[in-house]
Formats: sequence, structure tokens, C-alpha cells
Amino acid sequence: MAETNDIIRLIQEGGKPDEVLASIGVQTSDLPPVMMPFLTTLFSFIVSMKESVDNNSEQLRALNSQIEKISNLLEAKNNTNSTNSSIPPSKEGLRKPNRKTGLREPSGRKRGAQKGHEGKGLARIEAGITEEKNHYPEECLACENLTCCLGNMAAMATGHVYETATVMIDRKHVAYSIVCPKMKKLLKAIMPGEVKSTQQYGNSIRTIIIDTWATGITSIKRLADLVQERIGGRISEGTIMKVIVEFAASCSSAISKIREYLISAAVKGADETGMRTDGILYWLHTVCNEKATYLYADRKRGFRAIEKDGLLMNAGGILVHDCWSSYFNLHNTTHAICLQHIQRELRGAALREKGHEAYFKRLEDFLLDMRKRKNDAIEAGKDCLDEETIRRLRTEYAALIDEGLETFRPPKRKSILKLGRIPQGKTRSLLSRLKENTDAVFCFIENFDAWFTNNESLCEGFGNAKVSQSCFVT
Repeated sequence: MAETNDIIRLIQEGGKPDEVLASIGVQTSDLPPVMMPFLTTLFSFIVSMKESVDNNSEQLRALNSQIEKISNLLEAKNNTNSTNSSIPPSKEGLRKPNRKTGLREPSGRKRGAQKGHEGKGLARIEAGITEEKNHYPEECLACENLTCCLGNMAAMATGHVYETATVMIDRKHVAYSIVCPKMKKLLKAIMPGEVKSTQQYGNSIRTIIIDTWATGITSIKRLADLVQERIGGRISEGTIMKVIVEFAASCSSAISKIREYLISAAVKGADETGMRTDGILYWLHTVCNEKATYLYADRKRGFRAIEKDGLLMNAGGILVHDCWSSYFNLHNTTHAICLQHIQRELRGAALREKGHEAYFKRLEDFLLDMRKRKNDAIEAGKDCLDEETIRRLRTEYAALIDEGLETFRPPKRKSILKLGRIPQGKTRSLLSRLKENTDAVFCFIENFDAWFTNNESLCEGFGNAKVSQSCFVT
């Protein structure tokens, strides 16, 4: 007796009704003649239904595959933030990530000062005004002999609490005139140059305005509120804006010196981030190193803004930046990629490409191992790595990148017209950039003056160097 699958296969292969019936032990001679047309129609219907089911199953599998891809893309997009991609924190809005997932690795040490750390307490401050308050035993305060005993008391402890107070000082200038009885003419006193009107703010208040403005980028209204809290008086927003504009004009010579310094600096970092002013998106561009920071705002993000400002157009040396293509259009500098940006992108790719997390971890560990080799060499008093080590590292790096390019093939072209560039996909595009810019990846280890990342130039400096000057240019 034939199985059901064998019967269906026999029908699909074009078996005649008598052959199919014979496979299940039924002879056509035993059936009424009217049954044969019915069976022929039934077999045709079975074949068509089987084909329809197979087609629907294939379509369902394709649909499920598309749904899975879309689901993975949505999950990757939802998990993408400034800690694992090149997205700036300014674009995250209220969806700020947990910074514990950033690039900083735990040191394994306990919090606070480490063993052997030389503690430094608050040193004595020389105050302009000293107020002394004496404290006596409670029992003595109600005693009639308190006055007699004061001379016998000994100071057992001293505590200093330092406070500051803002006091409004009115420096009144009065200019006099007189008709000289000897010279027989009117003599007039001349006001100092700093006195320009009958009522004005002095340099100390102008300094408070500039200091509060430079501490954090905020609105003029909020700036007026902060200044009022500090000096106890309200200054109009127009006056505050005038003070800032006058200060900016007085900085022109300092700005020129900072620009000249960064143009000739051996190493500098560049970056940009979005900011809103009066509801309009601007891009805040940065050029900096461990000693100077130059900022300028522009409506454009790309090469047109760089060309308009002109600093990087004339600069030489090494420029550390992310993979933003506009920077690679500068042909007068040696390019070094900020590998901390690449770390974030590799972690984003690991979230996006399920099942390939180990590969991206190996690539990230390779970059960190290169950084360790450089740091170890510097601690050993070396200023470079030997050529054989660099050659071996380049070979290992090339093999890692080629492995990824072989794994993540470009998706098929969707357009039947074959127009436009072949899509590479986000992961393959990252690996292609790393391969194309191999020299920029290795710049920091082949030239010890170059940096692993341009992030440090904005805050901590390098080694013992600290940020000593900065200037905001609007």
C-alpha cells in the first residue's frame, strides 16, 4: 500500500488515474465508468492546490525573512546612541544612554584615594576680612564669674569656615570747576577715561557677565538671571549682549594668535557638533590641542564651513578626526583617525550583526592592543616602534578587515535598472572605510606625536599638559 506522500508525488509526476489507483490496490475495472472523469478532475485539483500551498509557503518564508531583517534594523536603531556610534549627544534628546555602557573600562580598583596616595587637605586661605567668633562652655554662659574667668580660658580648637560675599560698591566720581581768581578763567576737572556716562557698570561687573557667559552656553535671559543672583541687581538683556559683543571685539588679537598657533601646531584635533540658536540649527566646529581651543559656529557642517573659516585650509601637521569625509578633502595635513570613534562604531556593529559579536570584539581589542604597545614603549623611553612590529601589525590588521569584508557581502541591488551605486550596507561601509584609510588608522602608532583619540584634547590634555587657553568665536 502506497504512502500519502508517494501518492501525491505520483500525481505530481503526471501519473494517470489507473496508475494511482493501482498503487493503493484499486482496479479501475471495479469502479463505475462515471468515476474516472471525477477522479481525473480531483487529481488535477490536488496538484494545483499543492502548487498553491508551496508558492504560499515560499512567499511566507520570504516575508518572514524581510520581517526579521526589519526587526533587526529597528532593534539596532533603537540601541544606537552616542556610546556605540558617531551620533553626537546633542541629537539624543531625552533618550540619554546609560553612561556605564561607554568606552571606559573598569579599573578594578576601589573608589576614592588609592593606597599610598599623598592626601592634601584644604590649605589656609588669606582672607581680606576676618571675622572671629568665640565659643565658651555652656555652663559658663549663665555664670556670674564669666567675665573674671575669660582671662584664664585657653583656646582648645580653631576652625576656619571660608565664605565670600558680593557687595555693590558705588565708586562715585565728582568733577569740580572753579573760576580762578588769579588766572581769571574757568578751570574744569577732567573725568577719568573709564567714566563714560553718569551711570555705568564697572569692570568687575562686566567680568562677572563674561565669566558667567563663558562658563556655559545659555540664553541671554537665563544669563541675566544668573548675573542677578550673583550681584543682587537686574541688568538688562540688551546691556549684557552689548558687554559680550564688546568683549568679543577686544579678543580679535588673541583669536589671531590662537589661529596662528593652531595652524603651525604639530598635532591638532577637529570635530563638530550640532547646536540650536534661536531655533535654528548651527554646527559648532572645533580645532584644538592640549594648549588651545578654537571654536566657530556655521550653518554648514561640511567642507564649505571649513573652507569659509580658513584655519584648517592653511594648517599643516597631523589632524586627528573622525571619518567625516570633509576632513579628508584637506590635502595639506597628515590624517589620523580618532579610534575612539571607531570603537563606538564597532560596538554598534556588534549590536546590529547578531552572531558576529566576537569578530567586532577582536577588531576592537586589536586597536586597544596597539594603544597599549605605544604606551608601553613610551614608558620604556622609546619614541617609536621598530619597523618589523609595525609591519606585523599592518598584516594582522589587513587580515582582520578582509575577513569582515568577506563575511559581510554587499546586499543585492534592488533596482532592475541597475542605476546608481551598489549599496554596501552600514557594516561593510565601516570596514571599507577602515581599509581605505589604513594609513590614518596607523598614524598614531607610527608617529608617537599623534593621538589615539581627539576627545582628550577637549578636556584632560596629554600627560601633564593642561588646557591653558580657549576662545569662543561666534
